[in-house]
Amino acid sequence: MKKYTIIVLILFVYMAGMTIWGYLKGTITGMEALLGFAGMSVVLVILWFVYRRRQQFRDERKSGRKGD
Repeated sequence: MKKYTIIVLILFVYMAGMTIWGYLKGTITGMEALLGFAGMSVVLVILWFVYRRRQQFRDERKSGRKGD
């Protein structure tokens, strides 16, 4: 498993835990919890794609240097 995938999974678990904890404590409503969870999920998916694309660029640069 790639490092960036682990980072995104850890952030997802943290976000889910904080959302559940806030809902159970009564500091956020059910709708706020769902909207926050959905919004952060979108952000984490975008972050995963950015990390993946960045790793592809690094791999391309690394393989390009070996050929020179």
